[in-house]
Amino acid sequence: MPTSRLGRVGRLGLLAGKLAGNVVTSGAEQWLKGNRPQLKDLVLTPSNITRITDQLATMRGAAMKVGQLLSMDAGDFLPKELADILGKLRDDADAMPKAQLQEVLDNEWGTDWNDDLLTFFCSRCCGIHRTSA
Repeated sequence: MPTSRLGRVGRLGLLAGKLAGNVVTSGAEQWLKGNRPQLKDLVLTPSNITRITDQLATMRGAAMKVGQLLSMDAGDFLPKELADILGKLRDDADAMPKAQLQEVLDNEWGTDWNDDLLTFFCSRCCGIHRTSA
């Protein structure tokens, strides 16, 4: 799971490169058969949407949220089959590894964030706060 913006941008760049290669290959095949494919038909294929979904499922933040929002499309933008593939982002997104989650929470809220959280919840339910585990 990428932990930095540069890592996420790098993964999205690799994904864009793979998709572009697939579009060029598929377009060339169609052209050689005498067809004139439209760009949307080359980009919005089940294999490309699956590739995008698999990549976004390993990411956090806005990139994954965009995929989740697209998966809820009511057929205005994506065919139902492609929205169903993207639906995996709502159902099966990878959880953040515990060590990475701990590091993020420690960096954002300080190393004693769990004591503060315990104090908050205990003051709401029973008024007892345990400082030792």
